Amino acid sequence: MEEYLNILLEQIHCRQAREMVGEEIRNHIMDQAQANEQAGMEKKEALEEAVRDMGDPVEAGTALNRIHRPRTDWRMLVLIGVISILSVVVHMGIGSREESMGAVYGMRHGMWVLIGYMAMLAVYRMDYSYIGKYAKRIALVFCIGAVLFPFLGIGINGAERWISLGILGTASFYELMYLYIPVYGALLYRYKGSGYRGIGKCMLWMLFPLLTRRMCLSASVLLFFVLAAMFSAVVGKGWYAVRKKLVLAGFWIVTGLLPVFGIAAAVFGNWLAVYQTERIKAFIGQDSSYYDYRRMLAAEFLKCSRFIGGSGEEMMNLPGIENDYLFNFVANYYGIAVMLVISLLLLAVAARGIRVSFGQRNPLGRIMGSGCGLFFEIVTVIDILHFLGWIPSTRLFLPFFSSEGSGIVVAYILAGIVLSVYRYQSIKSSLLSNYS
Repeated sequence: MEEYLNILLEQIHCRQAREMVGEEIRNHIMDQAQANEQAGMEKKEALEEAVRDMGDPVEAGTALNRIHRPRTDWRMLVLIGVISILSVVVHMGIGSREESMGAVYGMRHGMWVLIGYMAMLAVYRMDYSYIGKYAKRIALVFCIGAVLFPFLGIGINGAERWISLGILGTASFYELMYLYIPVYGALLYRYKGSGYRGIGKCMLWMLFPLLTRRMCLSASVLLFFVLAAMFSAVVGKGWYAVRKKLVLAGFWIVTGLLPVFGIAAAVFGNWLAVYQTERIKAFIGQDSSYYDYRRMLAAEFLKCSRFIGGSGEEMMNLPGIENDYLFNFVANYYGIAVMLVISLLLLAVAARGIRVSFGQRNPLGRIMGSGCGLFFEIVTVIDILHFLGWIPSTRLFLPFFSSEGSGIVVAYILAGIVLSVYRYQSIKSSLLSNYS
């Protein structure tokens, strides 16, 4: 039997599939051998007959190799490739419009896009199940970082949310925290099958990284709701031995009440920075002259934007066009049609990520990939609402487009996770059996 298995497995090119396939074939042969023994054969003869029933090992191995091999999601790669080109073109336009930035600005953005794309390809080649294997250790690193950041972070232009990377510059702490999304999906999988104790641990892992004082308020809210949606999805799917409706009802009641009391206490207790208080007032419709002024400027540029082609209006007085008001710049400089195309492409990436993930038989890949896709969808929708002037500006980056290098790389890494889930959909990694 071992000689047969060795010949068969030699035909399978993917190393990660060999152990799994070998175990399945071995179990199948042993089951057939047992059936032959029950039919009256001697043990040795029964095993030999079971092996012969498997057919030619080369042919069987070749057929299995066509099934258990890495796959490439070319649709996703093409979408992200088009988005990458458009991103560079948009920032070239910003550099040419803004004299303070110059042509070097667009080249710098192109460099970060290239770095991000390479990072995406590296993650895509990586077996995502390694994140599942070391989920607790990776999550602990995020939690330690959340505790230490207020003491180690540096301030730029009054915002103390940056981490020094030496010669590479700085990285935004809250943007790096979005990488916690697939890690949390792996944590949810680790507690699969547990009861209320496991549910409690999942909730603690959800909350702890958000408790740092330097985390951007809007980013904290976004990250929490993505993690909460993932948690609710797996509870609803019956991953845990608990009363699903009771847990979900209690969770969302508490989730709805705590932010209200927490924000009220923070505002009236002067726990927040002035700009955070102003932003909250703007969201709830109270007077906030700074954000109302920015929203008014954005609305004016939207009014003078053409459907095709730029309006020629200057946007020098609107701060944050490379991040907060990037859609407004695109509509004003290139035309509303280009802005709509970019929006649809980003939503297509989000939809593709969710669809690919939901199609997985492996629950680990399903929850990790869908969390990444959900993040892309929510952030894009928020930016569209911001463009329309329906909500005030937030410190949330537009995936693949915003100017900050750390945000660009994070978006590509999350896309790489989705691509990795698709790549290994036909290869149930042996790593998963070690902790499932």
